[in-house]
Parts: sequence; C-alpha cells; structure tokens
Amino acid sequence: MKQMRKADVSHDACLSGVSQDDLMYYYQSVVRPVLESACPCWHLSLSKEQTKQLEDVQRRALQVIFGNIQYDEVRCTYNIPSLAERRFELCSTFFQRIIRNKLNVLWYLLPTRRDSELTARLRCARQYRTIYALTNRYKNSIIVYGLNHWQ
Repeated sequence: MKQMRKADVSHDACLSGVSQDDLMYYYQSVVRPVLESACPCWHLSLSKEQTKQLEDVQRRALQVIFGNIQYDEVRCTYNIPSLAERRFELCSTFFQRIIRNKLNVLWYLLPTRRDSELTARLRCARQYRTIYALTNRYKNSIIVYGLNHWQ
C-alpha cells in the first residue's frame, strides 16, 4: 500500500534525525489526507475489516514516529483521534454544510422541508422527514444517514 511506503519514508527520516514533531506534521499533512480522501462518500459503508486496515496504517505510522509505545497510549497522550472518529466527524460536518447552504450542489438531494408551523407543534421537530431505506447500502449513504442521525 502507498500509505505503508510513506510510513517507511518516515521511518528513514526518523533514522536521519528528523524530529517527532516534523514527522507528525508530515503524517498529518501528507499521509492522513490520503486516508481520508472523499470519506463522506465511502466511510459509512466500510466493513469492520476495512476500518481495521485503515486504522493499521495510522497505528504503523505512529509506531514509526513515537517508537514502541502502545497505540492507544500515544493517541491519548498526543490527543490523536482514531481515523474512524475523524471520518465520522468529517461526514457530519459535510452533511451540515449541505443542509445549511442552499447553493450547495448536493442540496437538490434533500427532501422538501417540513412546514415550520407543523414542526413547532411536534416533540421531535426535525426539519426533514425521516427516510426509511430498504437496503443497507442506501441506508448508509451520506444523505439518508445524515437526515436520520444528524439533523
């Protein structure tokens, strides 16, 4: 995998005297964006095995940067979220941008808004109706998942 090769580049840099801060900056600015590229499209459909494989790339990179310290300990000490947490947050932010901006190119995928007089009288005042999906693939798409969980 390309990401593992990038981690090996980091390992060579570590041996040549590059600081941990510089390696972490390299990881956060070069490797991690590749791992998170277009994640709102695919994150919600990942299997547990695929999620583990992506997390293993980060685990290996942090092992190269910080040595043989436990992965969870490094994440806690340096306040580094797991890739799954970051992807979930990126998806939520992406969906919120769609809802808030009528000029967003994905706005047309949203159902029509509910009447504000109606929502004012309801206990669960969602702007959009809940969408019930028959397939997991559709249920885990960014629009449907967002409407059912993030509004």
